Amino acid sequence: MELAKGRLAAGGLPVMSTSIQLACASDRNYMPHCAAMLHSALSHGAGHGFRIHYLHGPDVPARSRELVAGMIERQGGTISFVEIPDERIDGLPITQHFSRAMWYRIHLPELLPNVERVLYLDADLIALDSLEPLWETDLKGNYVAAVTNVFGPWDVDYPAKLGLPSPESYFNTGVLLMDLDEMRADNCTTALRECALEHGEAFWFPDQDAMNVVLAGRRLPLHPRWNSMSALFTFSASVGIFGSDATDEARRRPAIRHFEGGGANKPWHYLCDQEMREVYFEHRRETPWPNVRLEGLTPANVLRRLTRRTRHRLPRSVGDRSS
Repeated sequence: MELAKGRLAAGGLPVMSTSIQLACASDRNYMPHCAAMLHSALSHGAGHGFRIHYLHGPDVPARSRELVAGMIERQGGTISFVEIPDERIDGLPITQHFSRAMWYRIHLPELLPNVERVLYLDADLIALDSLEPLWETDLKGNYVAAVTNVFGPWDVDYPAKLGLPSPESYFNTGVLLMDLDEMRADNCTTALRECALEHGEAFWFPDQDAMNVVLAGRRLPLHPRWNSMSALFTFSASVGIFGSDATDEARRRPAIRHFEGGGANKPWHYLCDQEMREVYFEHRRETPWPNVRLEGLTPANVLRRLTRRTRHRLPRSVGDRSS
C-alpha cells in the first residue's frame, strides 16, 4: 500500500495554503479534552494560521465556549462554534460508549458550505508536529485521506462483515482530511445518514463504520504517523499493514498520537499506561481546565495498579535474584 506522507509525498502542488481549516466536535464532558487537542495543534502551527470550526451540542455552556475562544485567540487562531440541534441527530443510533457528538462530523459538508476542505481531528488525540504537510496533501479526487485502522486478532474479520474487500480497506476516522466540495457534489451526508439509519444498530463503531461503507474506494491512505493509534503500539498486524519502516516511524516519531478506545485507553484514566500519555497532560495544563480529575480512581483500581507494579518488580524466579 502506498502511503501519503503529506506535502512531501503528495506528488502535487501545495493546496490552499492560506490557513488550516480544522474541525472538531465534542459534548460538554469532552470539552476539556478537545481543548487540550486544540492547544497541541496550534502549538505546532507557527507561521500558519488556524481557523477552528467547533461542532457542539446544546449542552455546551456559553462560558466554556468563551474560555476556549480566548485560548485559541491567544495562540493566534480564530474559532467559530457551530451548535448542532438535537433534532439533527434524532434517529441516528447512539450507543453506551459513543455520544451524539460522534455524528456531528458527517454533517460537515452541509455545515460548512463555503469551505472547500477541512481537517477533522478527534478530541482524544494530541498533535506532536506541524499539521501543515498533512493539510497540503493532494487528495487526488478522493473524498478523504485517513490512516488504515489496526485491528486485533479477534476482530480482524470485522471489515469483511461490512462488505469491505480486506482489513486494510477499513480506515480510522479520528483524523480525516476531507474534500468537502467532492462530498457535497455526491451528497455524501445524505448517503451517510441513510446508511446509519438502515444499518447503524448492527455497527460496532456506528459513525466510523458508516463512513467506511459509504466512502469505500474514495479514501487516500495516509502514513500512520498522522494517526498513531494505541493499537499500532500493541498489535503486530501494524507491520503487515504499513511495513516495518513506517510502523517504526509512527511509533518513534508520531505527528499525531491518538488515544482511541475506551476506559483505561484514555490518558485521563487512572489505569492508563499508554505510550506518550504525558503529552496529554502537558497540553491540558495550558487549557482553561488545567486540573485533571482522573477517571477510574477507585480503591479497587488503586490496589490493582499497586499489584501490577509490585508484580513487575518481583524476580521471575529464584535464579533472577542477584546475590
